[in-house]
Amino acid sequence: MTEEENVVSALTESGIIPTLLWAAESAHARAWADFDSETGHDQAVLGYTAHKLLVDRQDRVFRQGRYLLTDGEDSPSGDTGQDVLLAGLAPTEQDGLPHREGVERADVNGSPAWRFGRYRWFPTAFDFGKVNDLSWTRKSPTKQRIAAQFRSVNPDQILLPHTYDQPVGQALDEMTVGELLAATAEVMIDLILAHSVDPHTGATELYLGRAQLNTGGGPAWQWLHPLHRSDGGDGARTTVPQQTPSTRGVDVPDAPVRLRPRIAGGETAGEPTGS
Repeated sequence: MTEEENVVSALTESGIIPTLLWAAESAHARAWADFDSETGHDQAVLGYTAHKLLVDRQDRVFRQGRYLLTDGEDSPSGDTGQDVLLAGLAPTEQDGLPHREGVERADVNGSPAWRFGRYRWFPTAFDFGKVNDLSWTRKSPTKQRIAAQFRSVNPDQILLPHTYDQPVGQALDEMTVGELLAATAEVMIDLILAHSVDPHTGATELYLGRAQLNTGGGPAWQWLHPLHRSDGGDGARTTVPQQTPSTRGVDVPDAPVRLRPRIAGGETAGEPTGS
């Protein structure tokens, strides 16, 4: 089996991928409900909101972050853990909120990430329809380092010191890619959970993949797997009906959103610049 097949099989059988699908669907639906182009919102605003909500939804389903409270446990505000867990969700989402144990928060340098066994994934927003056009050099240093990990190159290629994540106890002598892979066979596999919402239609995309640093151009992925919804949606993309801002809101409290200043040369997808 290829690495892609192994990863998808392991995360599907463990219930991780179905849980991620719920989290993405909830986050994207709320982001789209709050989106209003007439007030000045654009792809960057939609992407930022969807990204922040996807972080929140994953913390909910995995009971991480502010959702570590157990049922019946009082929070400092006096709410019960269940109250905090369900706050801000639509009634249908409250009824279907999944829970998957065994996943822990595993942030790296401020970039939100979650870990299950040897698999760790980082959410990344991208402009709708342009998942293959991602430029990792425009992402955070953490994402660039993930994309620079050697998995699909000549195993006899010599690696110079400081160009890879050196295994614990490994000497500083030059080593080949094959030797590095043998030394790190059981270490973390870093994945990207790439997501997007179309600002024109509300259609969404969700992928799981292994990034590839594309300095100077070239493919952005070593492999990229579209995540299908259980309702049989076409590939990674599911389209929601076009709605006007006055009719597509959901009956839940507004989610607070703080926009960060744009940085020259950054991605337009709206992902937080430090992630």
